[in-house]
Amino acid sequence: MGFLLKEQSFFFQNRTPRQTIAKNAFWLSLGQLGSRLLRASIIIYAARVLGAAEYGLFSYALGLAGFFTVFADIGVGQIMTRESAKNPESRSYYFSTTFWIKLILLIFAGVFIIIFIPRLSNVNRVEALLPFIALLVFFDGLRDFSLSFFRALEKMEREAIVTVFTNLIIVVSGFIVFTFSANAKTFMIAYAASVAAGAIIAITILRKEFYKIFNYARITLVKPIIYSALPIAFSSTLGAFMLNTDLLMLGWWQSAEQIGYYSAGQKIAQVLFTLPAIIASAIFPTLARLIGEGAREKVTMLMQKSLLLAFLLALPATLGGIILGSQIIVLIYGATYMPAILNFQILMVTVLLNFPGVLIGNAAIAYDRQKQITKYLLIAALGNALLDAILIPRYGIVGSTIATIIALTIDIGLCWSLLKKITGFTIFPHIGKIVLSSLLMGGVTFALYRIGFPVLPNIILSGAVYFGILLLLKEKVLG
Repeated sequence: MGFLLKEQSFFFQNRTPRQTIAKNAFWLSLGQLGSRLLRASIIIYAARVLGAAEYGLFSYALGLAGFFTVFADIGVGQIMTRESAKNPESRSYYFSTTFWIKLILLIFAGVFIIIFIPRLSNVNRVEALLPFIALLVFFDGLRDFSLSFFRALEKMEREAIVTVFTNLIIVVSGFIVFTFSANAKTFMIAYAASVAAGAIIAITILRKEFYKIFNYARITLVKPIIYSALPIAFSSTLGAFMLNTDLLMLGWWQSAEQIGYYSAGQKIAQVLFTLPAIIASAIFPTLARLIGEGAREKVTMLMQKSLLLAFLLALPATLGGIILGSQIIVLIYGATYMPAILNFQILMVTVLLNFPGVLIGNAAIAYDRQKQITKYLLIAALGNALLDAILIPRYGIVGSTIATIIALTIDIGLCWSLLKKITGFTIFPHIGKIVLSSLLMGGVTFALYRIGFPVLPNIILSGAVYFGILLLLKEKVLG
C-alpha cells in the first residue's frame, strides 16, 4: 500500500523541481506521443484511402487551420502560462482576462477564414471546407487555451487526458466516416467535431475557473498581457507563416497531388517534433521559476541537459530517416507515394534542427526575450518565402523543403547565439559520445538496409545498438 501511495504521489503531485519536471514529462509523453500515434493511424489510413490529390486537399485545409490557430492566440496563452506560474495568487485574474482576449481573436480568425481565404487560394474545392476550418480553429483555440492553464498549474496529467481523448475521438470518427464516405470534406467535418469534443472536456475540467470569467476579468491586465504577448504574437505568426508557407506557396504553383506527397513526409516529421515539444513544455514552468529566482547556475545546467537530450534523440532519428526513407514511405503510405521519398529524406534534416530549436525558443520566452527572437524569425520567414518563390517553380516540393532547412538554420543559429550569451551553456564539448554512437548506429542501419533487412526490425535493432553504445560509453544524459 505504501508503494502505491508513493507512486501515486509521484505521478499526481508536485513535490520537488526535479520530480515535477519528470512527472510533467511523463504525462506530456503519454499525452503527446500517445495522441500523435493515434492520430497518425487515421492520417495514414486517410492518405491511403483518399489518394494523393484528395489527401493533399485535406492537408492544405489542416495547414490553413494550423496557421490561423496560432494567429488567433497572439502569444496570450504563453503569457498566461508564464505569469500564472510566477504569480500563483493572480492565476484567476490572468485566466479570465486572457480568455476574453482569446475569444475575440478566435471570432476574428473565423470571419477572416470564411471571407478572405477564397480570394487567396488557388486550390480547387477548398471553399467547401472553409466553414469547417473556421470551426476547427475556434474549438482548437479554446482547447489550447485550457491546456496553457494546465501547464501553468504544472498539471500535465490533465493535459494528457484532454489530448488523448481528443485524438481518440478523431480516430474513431475518422474510421466511421471513411466507412460511408471517403473524401476530404467529410473527414474535415469529423475532425472539427472531434476537436470540439476535446474542447468541451477541457472546459469541463476547468469549469471552476470558467465560472469566474465575468468576475475576475480585469481591464487593467489587458494592456500588459497584450504588450508582453505582441512580440510572441509576431514571432508565432511568423513561425506559423514559415511552417505553412511551403503548403500555401505549393498551393499556388503545384497540384493538390504534389501537396499530398509533401504532406506525407511532413506528417512523419511532425510526429517526431512531438519529442522536443514535450521536453520544452515539461521544463518551461520550472525554467521560468528559476529565472525569476535568479538561479543562473541551475538554469544553465537545466538548459545543457535538455539540449543534450534533444541531440541524443535527434541525431539517430535524422540518420535513420535518411537511410531508411524509401522503406518508411512505402511501408506507411504504400507504393503510390514513392514520389515523396526524396523529399522525405531531405525533410529529415529539419528534425536535427527542430529538436534543439524548440528548447531554445522556449527558453528565450522564459527570459522575456521575445523581441530579439522575433527579429530573427522575421529574417528567416522572409528568407523562406523568397527561397520558396525561387525554388518551388523549378524544383517543386524538394525546393520547398530546401528553403525550409535554410530558413530554420538561420533562425535557430541566431537564437542559439542569443541564449548562449545569456546563460553561458556549453553543448559541443559534451556531445562527442552522442555523435560517435549515432555514426556507429548509422553504419549498422545502412548495412542492414543494403542486405534487404525489413524496416521495422532494422529500426528496433539499430535503436538497441545506439542506446547500447551510449551505455557502454557511460553517457551522462542517460544517468
